[in-house]
Amino acid sequence: MEQLREDVTCSICLDVLNDPVSIECGHNFCRGCLSTHWSQISAQGHCCLECWAPCSRDRMIPDARLRNQVEKLTEHLREEPEPQGPGAQPEPGRPVQLVCLDEEENLILDEEALSRCLEQGGVGDAPVCLVSIIGVKRQGKSFLLNYLLRRLRSPDTRDGSWMGQEDEPLEGFEWRRDTNRVTKGVWAWSQPFWVPTQRGQVAVLLVDTEGSMDIERNKETSIKLSALSMLLSSYQILNISNEVNDADLEYLEIFVHVAEEVGKAFGLEPIQHLDLLVRDWSNSPVLGAEGGEQHLRHIRQEMLKARSPCKHPKALEALSRNSSRCYLMPFPGERITMGSKGRLRDMGENFRESLRDYVTTLVGSASQHVQMDRHGEMLTGTQLAAKIKNLSDVMKKHRSGFSSPCQMAITFHNQRVLDRASADHAVFLKEKDGLSQQMVDCLKVDPSAMAEQLVEQCRSLLERCREEMKEPEETLLTALEEELTREAKTFLETYGKRYQRHAISVGVAVGGVVLGLLCGGLESLPLLLRS
Repeated sequence: MEQLREDVTCSICLDVLNDPVSIECGHNFCRGCLSTHWSQISAQGHCCLECWAPCSRDRMIPDARLRNQVEKLTEHLREEPEPQGPGAQPEPGRPVQLVCLDEEENLILDEEALSRCLEQGGVGDAPVCLVSIIGVKRQGKSFLLNYLLRRLRSPDTRDGSWMGQEDEPLEGFEWRRDTNRVTKGVWAWSQPFWVPTQRGQVAVLLVDTEGSMDIERNKETSIKLSALSMLLSSYQILNISNEVNDADLEYLEIFVHVAEEVGKAFGLEPIQHLDLLVRDWSNSPVLGAEGGEQHLRHIRQEMLKARSPCKHPKALEALSRNSSRCYLMPFPGERITMGSKGRLRDMGENFRESLRDYVTTLVGSASQHVQMDRHGEMLTGTQLAAKIKNLSDVMKKHRSGFSSPCQMAITFHNQRVLDRASADHAVFLKEKDGLSQQMVDCLKVDPSAMAEQLVEQCRSLLERCREEMKEPEETLLTALEEELTREAKTFLETYGKRYQRHAISVGVAVGGVVLGLLCGGLESLPLLLRS
Protein backbone atom coordinates (compact mmCIF):
# COMPACT_ATOMS: atom_id res chain seq x y z
CA MET A 1 0.00 0.00 0.00
CA GLU A 2 2.92 2.34 0.70
CA GLN A 3 4.18 1.75 -2.85
CA LEU A 4 0.74 2.61 -4.26
CA ARG A 5 0.58 5.78 -2.16
CA GLU A 6 3.92 6.95 -3.57
CA ASP A 7 2.85 6.23 -7.14
CA VAL A 8 -0.27 8.39 -6.85
CA THR A 9 1.10 11.31 -4.80
CA CYS A 10 1.25 14.79 -6.36
CA SER A 11 4.56 16.50 -5.60
CA ILE A 12 2.88 19.93 -5.55
CA CYS A 13 0.20 19.33 -2.92
CA LEU A 14 1.86 16.20 -1.47
CA ASP A 15 -1.55 14.51 -1.46
CA VAL A 16 -3.27 11.80 -3.50
CA LEU A 17 -3.64 12.87 -7.14
CA ASN A 18 -6.90 14.56 -8.04
CA ASP A 19 -7.74 14.32 -11.78
CA PRO A 20 -4.19 13.12 -12.61
CA VAL A 21 -2.46 14.30 -15.79
CA SER A 22 0.88 13.46 -17.40
CA ILE A 23 3.20 16.04 -18.99
CA GLU A 24 5.86 15.71 -21.67
CA CYS A 25 8.65 14.47 -19.40
CA GLY A 26 6.45 11.66 -18.05
CA HIS A 27 5.79 12.99 -14.53
CA ASN A 28 2.27 13.24 -13.11
CA PHE A 29 0.40 15.94 -11.17
CA CYS A 30 -3.11 16.98 -10.21
CA ARG A 31 -4.60 18.94 -13.10
CA GLY A 32 -5.73 21.69 -10.75
CA CYS A 33 -2.39 21.90 -8.93
CA LEU A 34 -0.38 22.14 -12.14
CA SER A 35 -2.72 24.67 -13.73
CA THR A 36 -2.67 26.84 -10.61
CA HIS A 37 1.10 26.62 -10.30
CA TRP A 38 1.79 27.50 -13.92
CA SER A 39 -0.76 30.35 -13.85
CA GLN A 40 1.24 31.94 -11.02
CA ILE A 41 4.50 31.86 -12.97
CA SER A 42 5.41 34.72 -15.25
CA ALA A 43 9.08 35.18 -16.09
CA GLN A 44 10.12 31.83 -14.69
CA GLY A 45 8.66 29.86 -17.61
CA HIS A 46 6.91 26.50 -17.51
CA CYS A 47 8.89 23.50 -16.30
CA CYS A 48 8.36 20.21 -14.48
CA LEU A 49 8.55 20.58 -10.71
CA GLU A 50 10.32 17.24 -10.33
CA CYS A 51 12.96 17.21 -13.09
CA TRP A 52 12.82 20.90 -14.13
CA ALA A 53 12.46 19.96 -17.82
CA PRO A 54 10.78 22.63 -20.01
CA CYS A 55 7.10 21.79 -20.71
CA SER A 56 4.20 23.08 -22.78
CA ARG A 57 1.22 24.24 -20.76
CA ASP A 58 -1.28 22.92 -23.29
CA ARG A 59 0.04 19.32 -23.17
CA MET A 60 -1.51 17.94 -19.98
CA ILE A 61 -2.74 14.43 -20.86
CA PRO A 62 -5.35 12.67 -18.65
CA ASP A 63 -4.02 9.43 -17.14
CA ALA A 64 -6.78 6.79 -16.77
CA ARG A 65 -4.40 4.21 -15.24
CA LEU A 66 -3.42 6.53 -12.42
CA ARG A 67 -7.05 7.49 -11.84
CA ASN A 68 -7.88 3.81 -11.24
CA GLN A 69 -5.00 3.48 -8.78
CA VAL A 70 -6.23 6.57 -6.94
CA GLU A 71 -9.67 5.03 -6.59
CA LYS A 72 -8.15 1.83 -5.12
CA LEU A 73 -6.10 3.78 -2.59
CA THR A 74 -8.99 6.05 -1.63
CA GLU A 75 -11.20 3.01 -0.97
CA HIS A 76 -8.50 1.50 1.29
CA LEU A 77 -8.00 4.75 3.20
CA ARG A 78 -11.70 4.92 4.03
CA GLU A 79 -11.36 1.56 5.77
CA GLU A 80 -7.96 2.10 7.45
CA PRO A 81 -6.49 5.62 7.70
CA GLU A 82 -2.76 5.75 7.07
CA PRO A 83 -0.47 6.89 9.94
CA GLN A 84 1.47 10.11 9.57
CA GLY A 85 4.85 8.40 9.65
CA PRO A 86 7.11 6.22 11.80
CA GLY A 87 7.52 7.73 15.24
CA ALA A 88 5.71 10.93 14.24
CA GLN A 89 6.06 13.62 16.91
CA PRO A 90 2.94 15.57 17.92
CA GLU A 91 4.84 18.58 19.29
CA PRO A 92 5.46 21.50 16.91
CA GLY A 93 9.26 21.37 17.04
CA ARG A 94 11.87 24.05 17.67
CA PRO A 95 15.41 24.95 16.58
CA VAL A 96 18.08 23.08 18.55
CA GLN A 97 21.79 23.87 18.45
CA LEU A 98 23.91 20.96 17.27
CA VAL A 99 27.27 22.74 17.12
CA CYS A 100 28.54 25.80 18.96
CA LEU A 101 31.91 27.56 19.05
CA ASP A 102 33.88 28.14 22.21
CA GLU A 103 36.05 31.18 22.90
CA GLU A 104 38.99 29.61 21.05
CA GLU A 105 36.91 28.90 17.91
CA ASN A 106 36.75 25.16 18.62
CA LEU A 107 33.58 23.45 17.44
CA ILE A 108 31.62 21.70 20.20
CA LEU A 109 29.08 19.05 19.18
CA ASP A 110 26.03 18.61 21.42
CA GLU A 111 25.61 14.84 21.13
CA GLU A 112 22.35 14.85 23.09
CA ALA A 113 20.79 17.36 20.68
CA LEU A 114 22.13 15.39 17.73
CA SER A 115 20.54 12.23 19.13
CA ARG A 116 17.18 13.97 19.55
CA CYS A 117 17.21 14.99 15.89
CA LEU A 118 18.65 11.88 14.23
CA GLU A 119 18.16 8.92 16.57
CA GLN A 120 14.78 9.43 18.24
CA GLY A 121 11.16 9.76 17.18
CA GLY A 122 11.48 7.05 14.52
CA VAL A 123 14.27 8.86 12.64
CA GLY A 124 16.99 6.51 13.89
CA ASP A 125 15.74 3.61 11.76
CA ALA A 126 14.49 5.67 8.80
CA PRO A 127 16.21 7.15 5.73
CA VAL A 128 16.80 10.89 6.09
CA CYS A 129 16.88 13.90 3.79
CA LEU A 130 18.74 16.89 5.22
CA VAL A 131 18.17 20.26 3.56
CA SER A 132 21.07 22.52 4.53
CA ILE A 133 21.99 26.08 3.57
CA ILE A 134 25.49 27.54 3.53
CA GLY A 135 26.74 30.94 2.44
CA VAL A 136 27.90 34.30 3.73
CA LYS A 137 26.16 35.76 6.74
CA ARG A 138 22.98 37.83 6.72
CA GLN A 139 21.76 36.86 3.25
CA GLY A 140 18.45 35.26 4.22
CA LYS A 141 19.39 31.62 4.89
CA SER A 142 17.23 31.33 8.02
CA PHE A 143 14.47 33.33 6.29
CA LEU A 144 14.26 30.74 3.52
CA LEU A 145 14.32 27.81 5.95
CA ASN A 146 11.36 29.29 7.80
CA TYR A 147 9.28 29.29 4.61
CA LEU A 148 10.36 25.70 4.03
CA LEU A 149 9.00 25.01 7.52
CA ARG A 150 5.66 26.52 6.55
CA ARG A 151 5.45 24.39 3.41
CA LEU A 152 6.40 21.18 5.23
CA ARG A 153 3.82 21.90 7.93
CA SER A 154 1.06 22.14 5.31
CA PRO A 155 1.66 19.12 3.05
CA ASP A 156 -2.00 18.88 1.99
CA THR A 157 -2.36 22.50 0.90
CA ARG A 158 -3.07 22.69 -2.83
CA ASP A 159 -2.56 26.42 -3.37
CA GLY A 160 -0.25 29.14 -2.09
CA SER A 161 -2.05 29.48 1.25
CA TRP A 162 0.77 27.48 2.92
CA MET A 163 2.80 30.70 2.85
CA GLY A 164 0.66 32.05 5.70
CA GLN A 165 -1.46 35.13 6.35
CA GLU A 166 -0.47 38.51 4.94
CA ASP A 167 0.27 39.94 8.39
CA GLU A 168 1.73 36.77 9.95
CA PRO A 169 5.27 37.33 11.35
CA LEU A 170 7.88 34.81 10.24
CA GLU A 171 8.87 32.39 13.02
CA GLY A 172 11.08 29.32 13.39
CA PHE A 173 14.81 29.74 12.95
CA GLU A 174 16.04 33.05 14.35
CA TRP A 175 16.70 35.67 11.69
CA ARG A 176 17.21 39.43 11.24
CA ARG A 177 17.93 41.67 8.28
CA ASP A 178 20.99 43.40 9.77
CA THR A 179 24.75 42.95 9.95
CA ASN A 180 24.83 41.12 13.30
CA ARG A 181 25.27 37.38 13.33
CA VAL A 182 22.19 35.51 14.55
CA THR A 183 22.90 31.84 13.92
CA LYS A 184 26.00 30.81 15.87
CA GLY A 185 27.29 27.41 14.80
CA VAL A 186 24.88 24.83 13.40
CA TRP A 187 21.18 24.53 14.22
CA ALA A 188 18.56 21.99 13.15
CA TRP A 189 14.79 21.78 13.46
CA SER A 190 14.02 19.26 16.21
CA GLN A 191 10.98 17.75 14.49
CA PRO A 192 11.28 15.64 11.33
CA PHE A 193 8.76 16.05 8.54
CA TRP A 194 7.65 12.74 7.05
CA VAL A 195 7.20 12.43 3.28
CA PRO A 196 6.31 9.29 1.31
CA THR A 197 8.65 7.49 -1.11
CA GLN A 198 8.51 4.23 -3.02
CA ARG A 199 10.47 2.56 -0.21
CA GLY A 200 8.56 3.99 2.74
CA GLN A 201 8.62 7.21 4.73
CA VAL A 202 11.58 9.60 4.66
CA ALA A 203 12.37 11.97 7.51
CA VAL A 204 13.13 15.47 6.19
CA LEU A 205 15.16 17.73 8.49
CA LEU A 206 16.21 21.35 8.04
CA VAL A 207 19.72 22.54 8.96
CA ASP A 208 20.86 26.14 9.38
CA THR A 209 24.61 26.88 9.39
CA GLU A 210 26.30 30.13 10.33
CA GLY A 211 28.15 31.69 7.38
CA SER A 212 30.91 29.12 7.13
CA MET A 213 33.13 31.48 5.12
CA ASP A 214 32.54 34.74 7.03
CA ILE A 215 35.59 36.96 6.73
CA GLU A 216 36.04 37.39 10.51
CA ARG A 217 36.14 33.64 11.05
CA ASN A 218 39.53 32.00 10.67
CA LYS A 219 39.95 29.57 7.81
CA GLU A 220 40.28 26.52 10.05
CA THR A 221 36.89 27.19 11.66
CA SER A 222 35.37 27.71 8.22
CA ILE A 223 36.68 24.37 6.98
CA LYS A 224 35.39 22.57 10.07
CA LEU A 225 31.95 24.12 9.59
CA SER A 226 32.01 23.14 5.92
CA ALA A 227 32.94 19.57 6.82
CA LEU A 228 30.05 19.28 9.28
CA SER A 229 27.68 20.93 6.80
CA MET A 230 28.61 18.30 4.21
CA LEU A 231 27.75 15.48 6.64
CA LEU A 232 24.52 17.26 7.59
CA SER A 233 23.26 17.64 4.04
CA SER A 234 21.83 15.54 1.25
CA TYR A 235 20.30 18.63 -0.41
CA GLN A 236 22.84 21.47 -0.22
CA ILE A 237 21.90 25.06 -0.98
CA LEU A 238 24.65 27.61 -1.61
CA ASN A 239 23.06 30.98 -0.86
CA ILE A 240 24.57 33.78 -3.00
CA SER A 241 23.87 37.50 -3.24
CA ASN A 242 23.29 39.34 -6.57
CA GLU A 243 25.29 37.05 -8.90
CA VAL A 244 27.96 34.37 -8.77
CA ASN A 245 31.42 35.98 -8.67
CA ASP A 246 35.02 34.85 -8.20
CA ALA A 247 34.74 34.97 -4.41
CA ASP A 248 31.73 32.63 -4.55
CA LEU A 249 33.60 30.24 -6.84
CA GLU A 250 36.62 30.29 -4.51
CA TYR A 251 34.25 29.46 -1.66
CA LEU A 252 32.69 26.64 -3.70
CA GLU A 253 36.13 25.31 -4.69
CA ILE A 254 37.12 24.96 -1.04
CA PHE A 255 33.76 23.50 -0.05
CA VAL A 256 33.84 20.85 -2.81
CA HIS A 257 37.43 19.91 -1.85
CA VAL A 258 36.38 19.59 1.80
CA ALA A 259 33.31 17.53 0.79
CA GLU A 260 35.47 15.15 -1.26
CA GLU A 261 37.86 14.54 1.62
CA VAL A 262 35.03 14.04 4.12
CA GLY A 263 33.33 11.71 1.64
CA LYS A 264 36.47 9.58 1.32
CA ALA A 265 36.98 9.45 5.08
CA PHE A 266 33.40 8.56 5.95
CA GLY A 267 32.24 6.60 2.92
CA LEU A 268 29.76 9.18 1.61
CA GLU A 269 28.90 10.71 -1.74
CA PRO A 270 30.59 14.15 -1.52
CA ILE A 271 27.72 16.37 -2.73
CA GLN A 272 24.50 14.62 -3.63
CA HIS A 273 22.57 17.68 -4.78
CA LEU A 274 23.65 21.31 -5.05
CA ASP A 275 21.46 24.37 -5.61
CA LEU A 276 23.03 27.73 -6.39
CA LEU A 277 20.35 30.05 -5.06
CA VAL A 278 21.10 33.58 -6.28
CA ARG A 279 19.26 36.24 -4.27
CA ASP A 280 18.53 39.87 -5.25
CA TRP A 281 19.02 39.09 -8.96
CA SER A 282 18.62 42.12 -11.24
CA ASN A 283 20.84 41.44 -14.29
CA SER A 284 18.05 40.13 -16.52
CA PRO A 285 14.24 39.81 -16.44
CA VAL A 286 14.40 36.02 -16.69
CA LEU A 287 14.14 34.52 -13.20
CA GLY A 288 13.63 31.13 -11.59
CA ALA A 289 14.91 27.87 -13.05
CA GLU A 290 15.06 29.15 -16.62
CA GLY A 291 17.16 32.17 -15.70
CA GLY A 292 19.24 29.99 -13.41
CA GLU A 293 20.11 27.62 -16.24
CA GLN A 294 21.27 30.56 -18.35
CA HIS A 295 23.37 31.95 -15.52
CA LEU A 296 24.86 28.52 -14.78
CA ARG A 297 25.80 28.16 -18.44
CA HIS A 298 27.51 31.58 -18.28
CA ILE A 299 29.42 30.55 -15.14
CA ARG A 300 30.69 27.34 -16.71
CA GLN A 301 31.57 28.78 -20.11
CA GLU A 302 32.69 32.36 -19.38
CA MET A 303 33.98 32.25 -15.79
CA LEU A 304 35.50 28.77 -15.55
CA LYS A 305 36.21 27.05 -18.87
CA ALA A 306 37.35 30.22 -20.67
CA ARG A 307 40.27 30.67 -18.28
CA SER A 308 43.35 28.55 -18.82
CA PRO A 309 44.32 27.03 -16.55
CA CYS A 310 40.95 26.86 -14.77
CA LYS A 311 41.25 28.57 -11.38
CA HIS A 312 38.48 26.48 -9.82
CA PRO A 313 38.49 23.00 -11.40
CA LYS A 314 36.57 21.34 -8.58
CA ALA A 315 33.85 24.01 -8.73
CA LEU A 316 33.60 23.50 -12.50
CA GLU A 317 33.25 19.76 -12.07
CA ALA A 318 30.55 20.17 -9.41
CA LEU A 319 28.57 22.68 -11.48
CA SER A 320 28.72 20.42 -14.55
CA ARG A 321 26.89 17.58 -12.83
CA ASN A 322 23.22 16.88 -13.49
CA SER A 323 22.63 17.10 -9.74
CA SER A 324 23.60 20.81 -9.68
CA ARG A 325 21.00 23.53 -10.34
CA CYS A 326 20.79 27.30 -10.26
CA TYR A 327 17.75 29.39 -9.36
CA LEU A 328 17.44 33.18 -9.61
CA MET A 329 15.35 35.06 -7.05
CA PRO A 330 14.70 38.82 -7.30
CA PHE A 331 15.08 41.54 -4.66
CA PRO A 332 12.47 40.91 -1.91
CA GLY A 333 11.45 44.55 -1.51
CA GLU A 334 12.56 47.41 0.69
CA ARG A 335 10.17 46.57 3.51
CA ILE A 336 11.76 43.14 3.95
CA THR A 337 15.27 44.60 4.01
CA MET A 338 14.37 47.45 6.38
CA GLY A 339 13.51 45.45 9.49
CA SER A 340 10.38 43.58 8.41
CA LYS A 341 9.25 40.54 10.37
CA GLY A 342 9.11 38.50 7.16
CA ARG A 343 5.43 39.19 6.49
CA LEU A 344 3.99 38.37 3.09
CA ARG A 345 2.51 41.84 2.73
CA ASP A 346 6.02 43.33 2.78
CA MET A 347 7.28 41.25 -0.18
CA GLY A 348 7.46 42.32 -3.78
CA GLU A 349 5.12 40.30 -5.98
CA ASN A 350 7.91 38.85 -8.16
CA PHE A 351 9.83 37.79 -5.07
CA ARG A 352 6.75 36.16 -3.57
CA GLU A 353 6.15 34.18 -6.77
CA SER A 354 9.80 33.08 -6.93
CA LEU A 355 9.83 32.09 -3.26
CA ARG A 356 6.62 30.07 -3.65
CA ASP A 357 7.92 28.35 -6.78
CA TYR A 358 11.35 27.51 -5.33
CA VAL A 359 10.05 26.21 -1.99
CA THR A 360 7.29 24.16 -3.64
CA THR A 361 9.74 22.58 -6.06
CA LEU A 362 12.27 21.79 -3.34
CA VAL A 363 9.76 20.22 -0.96
CA GLY A 364 8.21 18.26 -3.83
CA SER A 365 11.57 16.63 -4.62
CA ALA A 366 12.89 16.20 -1.05
CA SER A 367 11.98 12.52 -0.88
CA GLN A 368 14.32 11.88 -3.83
CA HIS A 369 17.35 13.21 -1.94
CA VAL A 370 17.89 10.84 0.97
CA GLN A 371 21.39 10.60 2.44
CA MET A 372 23.42 7.90 0.65
CA ASP A 373 26.79 6.26 1.13
CA ARG A 374 29.34 5.90 -1.68
CA HIS A 375 27.74 2.59 -2.75
CA GLY A 376 24.28 4.08 -3.20
CA GLU A 377 22.85 2.60 0.01
CA MET A 378 20.50 4.74 2.10
CA LEU A 379 21.71 5.82 5.54
CA THR A 380 19.45 5.85 8.57
CA GLY A 381 19.47 8.64 11.11
CA THR A 382 21.45 6.50 13.56
CA GLN A 383 24.10 5.64 10.97
CA LEU A 384 24.54 9.28 10.01
CA ALA A 385 24.71 10.39 13.66
CA ALA A 386 27.57 7.93 14.24
CA LYS A 387 29.57 9.48 11.37
CA ILE A 388 29.00 12.99 12.71
CA LYS A 389 30.17 11.97 16.19
CA ASN A 390 33.22 10.34 14.64
CA LEU A 391 34.12 13.55 12.79
CA SER A 392 33.66 15.56 15.99
CA ASP A 393 36.06 13.21 17.80
CA VAL A 394 38.66 13.67 15.05
CA MET A 395 38.34 17.46 15.36
CA LYS A 396 38.95 17.23 19.12
CA LYS A 397 42.08 15.11 18.68
CA HIS A 398 43.51 17.17 15.79
CA ARG A 399 42.68 20.73 16.78
CA SER A 400 45.23 22.18 14.34
CA GLY A 401 44.67 19.76 11.48
CA PHE A 402 42.06 21.69 9.50
CA SER A 403 43.92 24.73 8.20
CA SER A 404 43.22 23.70 4.57
CA PRO A 405 41.47 20.89 2.71
CA CYS A 406 44.87 19.29 2.02
CA GLN A 407 45.82 19.45 5.69
CA MET A 408 42.43 17.98 6.55
CA ALA A 409 43.15 15.06 4.20
CA ILE A 410 46.43 14.46 6.07
CA THR A 411 44.55 14.60 9.38
CA PHE A 412 42.05 11.98 8.23
CA HIS A 413 44.89 9.78 6.94
CA ASN A 414 46.80 10.01 10.21
CA GLN A 415 43.69 9.21 12.21
CA ARG A 416 43.10 6.10 10.09
CA VAL A 417 46.69 5.00 10.82
CA LEU A 418 46.14 5.47 14.56
CA ASP A 419 42.79 3.68 14.44
CA ARG A 420 44.34 0.70 12.62
CA ALA A 421 47.05 0.46 15.29
CA SER A 422 44.45 0.48 18.08
CA ALA A 423 42.38 -2.14 16.27
CA ASP A 424 45.40 -4.37 15.63
CA HIS A 425 46.40 -4.14 19.29
CA ALA A 426 42.88 -5.15 20.33
CA VAL A 427 43.05 -8.16 17.99
CA PHE A 428 46.45 -9.13 19.40
CA LEU A 429 45.16 -9.02 22.98
CA LYS A 430 42.04 -10.96 22.03
CA GLU A 431 44.15 -13.71 20.45
CA LYS A 432 46.40 -13.93 23.51
CA ASP A 433 43.37 -13.97 25.76
CA GLY A 434 41.87 -16.85 23.78
CA LEU A 435 45.08 -18.88 24.00
CA SER A 436 45.39 -18.27 27.73
CA GLN A 437 41.99 -19.87 28.27
CA GLN A 438 43.68 -23.20 27.48
CA MET A 439 45.83 -24.41 30.37
CA VAL A 440 48.57 -25.96 28.21
CA ASP A 441 48.99 -22.84 26.05
CA CYS A 442 48.91 -20.47 29.01
CA LEU A 443 51.58 -22.35 31.02
CA LYS A 444 53.96 -22.21 28.05
CA VAL A 445 54.31 -18.42 28.50
CA ASP A 446 54.84 -17.06 32.00
CA PRO A 447 53.74 -13.47 32.88
CA SER A 448 57.25 -12.08 32.46
CA ALA A 449 57.55 -13.51 28.94
CA MET A 450 54.05 -12.23 28.09
CA ALA A 451 55.06 -8.76 29.28
CA GLU A 452 57.98 -8.82 26.83
CA GLN A 453 55.63 -9.85 24.00
CA LEU A 454 53.31 -6.95 24.83
CA VAL A 455 56.20 -4.51 24.91
CA GLU A 456 57.38 -5.69 21.50
CA GLN A 457 53.85 -5.49 20.07
CA CYS A 458 53.40 -1.91 21.31
CA ARG A 459 56.82 -0.87 20.05
CA SER A 460 56.12 -2.39 16.63
CA LEU A 461 52.76 -0.60 16.30
CA LEU A 462 54.23 2.76 17.28
CA GLU A 463 57.06 2.36 14.78
CA ARG A 464 54.57 1.46 12.05
CA CYS A 465 52.55 4.58 12.84
CA ARG A 466 55.63 6.79 12.57
CA GLU A 467 56.37 5.33 9.14
CA GLU A 468 52.81 5.52 7.78
CA MET A 469 51.71 8.87 9.18
CA LYS A 470 52.17 12.03 7.13
CA GLU A 471 53.68 14.77 9.25
CA PRO A 472 53.41 12.63 12.42
CA GLU A 473 52.51 14.50 15.62
CA GLU A 474 54.38 13.35 18.71
CA THR A 475 51.49 14.33 20.98
CA LEU A 476 49.22 11.89 19.13
CA LEU A 477 51.84 9.14 19.22
CA THR A 478 52.34 9.72 22.95
CA ALA A 479 48.59 9.46 23.52
CA LEU A 480 48.52 6.21 21.52
CA GLU A 481 51.46 4.85 23.52
CA GLU A 482 49.66 5.60 26.77
CA GLU A 483 46.50 3.92 25.47
CA LEU A 484 48.34 0.77 24.36
CA THR A 485 50.29 0.59 27.64
CA ARG A 486 47.14 0.96 29.71
CA GLU A 487 45.38 -1.81 27.80
CA ALA A 488 48.47 -4.06 28.00
CA LYS A 489 48.74 -3.62 31.79
CA THR A 490 45.05 -4.42 32.24
CA PHE A 491 45.45 -7.57 30.14
CA LEU A 492 48.63 -8.62 31.94
CA GLU A 493 46.93 -8.40 35.33
CA THR A 494 44.22 -10.79 34.15
CA TYR A 495 46.76 -13.01 32.42
CA GLY A 496 48.92 -13.33 35.54
CA LYS A 497 45.97 -14.38 37.70
CA ARG A 498 44.87 -16.90 35.09
CA TYR A 499 48.42 -18.29 34.81
CA GLN A 500 48.57 -18.72 38.57
CA ARG A 501 45.22 -20.55 38.67
CA HIS A 502 46.33 -22.92 35.90
CA ALA A 503 49.64 -23.58 37.66
CA ILE A 504 47.98 -24.32 40.98
CA SER A 505 45.42 -26.60 39.36
CA VAL A 506 48.20 -28.88 38.07
CA GLY A 507 50.03 -28.88 41.40
CA VAL A 508 52.88 -26.61 40.42
CA ALA A 509 54.06 -24.60 43.41
CA VAL A 510 54.38 -21.18 41.95
CA GLY A 511 53.15 -18.98 44.82
CA GLY A 512 55.46 -16.05 45.35
CA VAL A 513 57.44 -16.80 42.18
CA VAL A 514 54.47 -16.11 39.92
CA LEU A 515 53.46 -13.05 41.86
CA GLY A 516 57.01 -11.74 41.63
CA LEU A 517 57.09 -12.29 37.89
CA LEU A 518 53.67 -10.64 37.56
CA CYS A 519 54.63 -7.57 39.55
CA GLY A 520 57.92 -7.33 37.73
CA GLY A 521 56.19 -7.56 34.37
CA LEU A 522 53.63 -4.87 35.22
CA GLU A 523 56.15 -2.44 36.59
CA SER A 524 58.60 -2.85 33.75
CA LEU A 525 56.09 -2.53 30.90
CA PRO A 526 56.01 1.30 30.60
CA LEU A 527 59.79 1.52 31.02
CA LEU A 528 60.48 -1.17 28.45
CA LEU A 529 58.10 0.45 26.00
CA ARG A 530 59.97 3.76 26.17
CA SER A 531 63.45 2.20 25.98
